[in-house]
Amino acid sequence: MTKILYLVMSGKEAEQKFDMAIISALRMIENKRVEKMKLLFYGPSETLLAQVTGERAETIKKLIGYGAVDSACTMFAKNMKIENELNILGVPLEAYGQRLAALLGEGYIPVSF
Repeated sequence: MTKILYLVMSGKEAEQKFDMAIISALRMIENKRVEKMKLLFYGPSETLLAQVTGERAETIKKLIGYGAVDSACTMFAKNMKIENELNILGVPLEAYGQRLAALLGEGYIPVSF
């Protein structure tokens, strides 16, 4: 089976893309359509992620529970001062480029949102 990596970069400027990423990732996992699913959050998506509420928050919690949320970019989070919010949510903070290279090396196929 396939290993998929969602690169989630869209934030408030394109909330529908953010929602499509998290909802489709959850459906892929729950319907066992892929061997493994990972999400990397980068840039504007991290700001939106840090402020999730309602259904979005529930979807993110489920994705975290499934181990699908790999990380958010530590440098962007630090620059935007949203590290605490992401930590409370349970999103690991890692160097984006390092995680991207590692996951691609593991055979994940990237899809960007």
